[in-house]
Amino acid sequence: MNSIFVCLGLFLSFQRAMEEKNVQERTMDQQTAEAHLECVSCSYLKSYSLKAAINLGIPDIIHGHGQPLTASQLATEIPINSSADASCLDRLMRLLVHAGVFAEEQKKTSTGEVLYALTPVSRLLLREGQHSLLSLAMLNLHPLIVSTWDNLAAWLQSGEGNWHCTAFEAKHGEPFWVKASLDPKINKLFNEAMSSMCKLFMGCMVERCGEVFKELSSLVDVGGGNGTVAAIIADAFPHIKCMVLDLPHVVAASPPQPNVVATGGDMFESVPPADAVLLKGVMHDWDDEACVKILKRCKEAVPKLGGKVIVVEIVRKKWPQQVFNELQLVLDLHMMVMNNGKERNEEEWKKLFIDAGFSSYKIVTFIGIHSLIEVFT
Repeated sequence: MNSIFVCLGLFLSFQRAMEEKNVQERTMDQQTAEAHLECVSCSYLKSYSLKAAINLGIPDIIHGHGQPLTASQLATEIPINSSADASCLDRLMRLLVHAGVFAEEQKKTSTGEVLYALTPVSRLLLREGQHSLLSLAMLNLHPLIVSTWDNLAAWLQSGEGNWHCTAFEAKHGEPFWVKASLDPKINKLFNEAMSSMCKLFMGCMVERCGEVFKELSSLVDVGGGNGTVAAIIADAFPHIKCMVLDLPHVVAASPPQPNVVATGGDMFESVPPADAVLLKGVMHDWDDEACVKILKRCKEAVPKLGGKVIVVEIVRKKWPQQVFNELQLVLDLHMMVMNNGKERNEEEWKKLFIDAGFSSYKIVTFIGIHSLIEVFT
């Protein structure tokens, strides 16, 4: 009989222990969910902390000294408001270290202060950096862009009579391209941002995909902005006559590029004739119907035999690098909000090419999530 009571006691003790364990696990799950929700809802704090670091010139200050600096040393260079002290900068840098923008040196100063160093991310923010993406970051953080997102839910719920093509237009009353044409500062920032992206990966594209260009005698870069891409191609392949087609206000505001002819026009109306047409970062700005129109105009511009369109865009897919997967999702939503465009997977690209009357295509992924697609007549 005693053994029965002993077994029962052990069972009850075990049961109580399991219940306590389950309660603890549920509590931890709940706490984790709460922390995750708060981090997601406060994600903009990282963006604005990044903007503050850019505006304060922190990447350039550290780079200029050629070594890691403490918050106190940064404060003497900026300088900061008298109502704030170096500890405020310390706290700003702490968050940006966690975000991977800056690095914290293992060794500390004799006073115990932390030393902050540049990372590959913050080197992209140097004003005179060889591969600077400073203008792209500032474009993404511009009030005109950021304020659009506050209107996303209202845009999605807007009725038929109040419907605007994009969330941007619903917020600001006109499309981004119109805003840019009327505001020289926005136009300049946008073109600088696109140019910086081009400089970052065009060298890699020319090196890895050179065969795509070697047999061409002429090429027109549609939506080519200030001609950065066309100039790089002209420099790498001097035998190619390179042209740029973009909106008149873009061409008017762009400095001349060596060995590049720039023409103001509308890609929906006509494209100058050439052996090949280049569409780099253009198609994701537009919906499927508009993309088919663009592709048809490009098809009309190239030879029926041997002509091609070269599309440089993201081909959406699953990547082993989580940051690439997140970037695809972010950019896809960004294109929807700004222009009613999208980032497409291979099947979606294939449908566009078929609908525009092309016969075949070939995809080459050349850097990060960006691919070069040869589309043949």
